[in-house]
Amino acid sequence: MICSQPIVWVVREIKQNQQHFIEEESSIDLYHDQVVTPFEQFPIKDIHDASYRPLSGRLGFFYLHTIRGVFSYKVKESPEKWIAEYKKVQIK
Repeated sequence: MICSQPIVWVVREIKQNQQHFIEEESSIDLYHDQVVTPFEQFPIKDIHDASYRPLSGRLGFFYLHTIRGVFSYKVKESPEKWIAEYKKVQIK
């Protein structure tokens, strides 16, 4: 693994007739030949670009632009290091 970017998402759960929101965490992992997310795997050749848009507050959106569309992920930390490492791998 070359680099890893922590991501978060919120799961809505209903228990005993009460609604709860649970924040879950995982990561997007960059390898020489693929990118692995908690939900998908993308060969490097299928990714066109990666970008980041900070929001006010503590979250931002990390985008993977792929041949299957754009996938967005919520992040608490800037993925600039991950994006820089991806661009090095993409050039090879």
